Amino acid sequence: MSNVSLSPSRLATYATCPRQYDYSYVQDVNAPDRTELYLNQGTIYHETIEEVCDATDADDSPETIHERAMDIFDAKWAEHSTPADYESEAHQEYQRVENRAGIKAFFDPDGGDGIDHARQSVATECWVECERDWRALHGKADNVLRTEDGLHVIDYKRNTRGVLSSGTAEYLGDHLDGEGHEPKRVRNAFQTAVYIEGVKNEPFYEDGMGVRFSFYGLLNSTSFESTPTGYEVSARGYPRETTDIYDEHYDTIWALIRAAHDGITSESYEPEPFDLINEEACPDCEYREMCADRLSGEVRR
Repeated sequence: MSNVSLSPSRLATYATCPRQYDYSYVQDVNAPDRTELYLNQGTIYHETIEEVCDATDADDSPETIHERAMDIFDAKWAEHSTPADYESEAHQEYQRVENRAGIKAFFDPDGGDGIDHARQSVATECWVECERDWRALHGKADNVLRTEDGLHVIDYKRNTRGVLSSGTAEYLGDHLDGEGHEPKRVRNAFQTAVYIEGVKNEPFYEDGMGVRFSFYGLLNSTSFESTPTGYEVSARGYPRETTDIYDEHYDTIWALIRAAHDGITSESYEPEPFDLINEEACPDCEYREMCADRLSGEVRR
């Protein structure tokens, strides 16, 4: 056991494949052909929401919050969007319109969820830490809301497709037992645990407060419509809360955390079970062309 502090991202990389963790974090190997497009777009909407929330007072009107959001988005797009990331000017413009539509809907003065998120925000980009059984964990929460029921931690995403749900939570046990490979959902479980437990150590937490956690997809639903002058894109976002999943699968989630944390701190990077990881993780791995474990498997076959 170790008090080395690890993030959900690092734990999830190990849960995907121990060797992938070795290449990425230990050996710091630069992966080829890494696109920055969606990373930059993520930066744009995360920074937009952060700045809107930080600038908003509880009594600001919805119209004021909406106008502020659109101005900040335009500035962030100009700052972070790089033409080289896109196939053409038209591609970049479509992506700008689509992402802007997501922010517009989120901060819609007529019922957009972002209005309450801005008014209720008590911390953005909030660094949280917790420790369980001598295993230290940390993370950075996008937004923490104070509601009538307590605290609600939000992680903003492009969309919530494939995110852990009540219908897929049972697969966490399969991953733990080596009978399935569910690293993305395991990552969601890690995030839920770290943020729920970590926020309880923040100064704005009060004993007895309820703590909830949700992923929020800004572009969960989009539609495209041609117009006489070009096109229009509309978008709609909504949350996926995983608080109940954490409560119901608490033991499994912490067993997964212990397994990944102990594997990392003991420097155990052999991919096991190899056949399952090779089938599920290797095809999409950015290190696959240089990975000795995969290549040796090819030779054996």
